[in-house]
Amino acid sequence: MVKPDFLAVETEIQQEKAETLGRAGERLERALQELGTFRRDLMDLACSPPASALTNSERVPAEMGEKLAQYARLREEAKQLRHCLIIQREAVGLWRHDDVDRLYPVPPPLTLPTVTQPEDGR
Repeated sequence: MVKPDFLAVETEIQQEKAETLGRAGERLERALQELGTFRRDLMDLACSPPASALTNSERVPAEMGEKLAQYARLREEAKQLRHCLIIQREAVGLWRHDDVDRLYPVPPPLTLPTVTQPEDGR
């Protein structure tokens, strides 16, 4: 016969495991939301440069490069949080991660497009 104290402790352990997984998922979800917002803002910036960029064309690539570097850092953070979630899932015996792949997709990296100079016919 199983003692009631053992069942209470086992229930508490299971609850803590579930809460830990939930917190890891929430951290990853917040990071992915921040990354998505940053990505949209970055794409808007790339599609419509500010008026000041028209007067200083050298500044735009530098600013965009900084933004892309920040995006890359946020993306790496999201990938690390996703990795931690998978480790925690495996620690509690969850070996398939199809749900993680479906619910928490990490967007692809972004790069500056290469700008080609028009040929002058030479």
